[in-house]
Amino acid sequence: MRTIRAVICDDEQAWRSYAERALAAYALKAGVELDVHSHASGAELLAANIAAPDVLFSDIKLGPSRSGIDLVRQVAQVWPSCQVVYVTNYLRYAPDVYSTEHLWFVLKDQFEERLPEVMEKLGRQLDDAGRMLTLETIDRTYLSVPCSQVISLERRGRTTTVFIEDDEPRLVADRLPSLLERLPERLFVRCHGSFAVNLDHVRILTADAITMDDGSRVPVSRRYSRAVRERYLDWADDHIV
Repeated sequence: MRTIRAVICDDEQAWRSYAERALAAYALKAGVELDVHSHASGAELLAANIAAPDVLFSDIKLGPSRSGIDLVRQVAQVWPSCQVVYVTNYLRYAPDVYSTEHLWFVLKDQFEERLPEVMEKLGRQLDDAGRMLTLETIDRTYLSVPCSQVISLERRGRTTTVFIEDDEPRLVADRLPSLLERLPERLFVRCHGSFAVNLDHVRILTADAITMDDGSRVPVSRRYSRAVRERYLDWADDHIV
């Protein structure tokens, strides 16, 4: 069983202790392994000699002038795969967190109640992040890439181009259905006879096109438009809180 590494960052000792107890109780009940560390400030967290955490539970206001949102931006640079759960006493901060990637936004007085949902969602994210896609390119090169880094797929003629985040596109002989069978069904959707996309990389969805976060545009055909819209809304329910 994999151990989930969690960190708590909050300037209130009482809250840190409460969150630690709530996480320990959840782990015991759910039968999962949790390694939890807590820190009073972002500086303390970033200076700590710890393994890359899977999830950060951070207050939005860390002391009189410190922002948890700024901390999250720093964490994204140091530990890019770390998921973020914002915790706060104030609902008015909700719009501010959307300037950063995050898994969940929860009020402190609902933390223990919402924790099972948060951890279930975290588990799905970790499962997806850990999945790899092995490709055989047309020049007989083999490589494995994280499924989460696959942006989109384009079938043209006898080859399929696999567009990969921070890497060059790869040409493979596999058809779209074969590749989609090996990719997480929750994340990937076919939007055209010749195209499929990773919903995590979608920036804008319209009736006839998708703009990806790398700026590329992918067509949406009439045949697939309804399914794409429904899948995108399902994805949004699971990712936007």
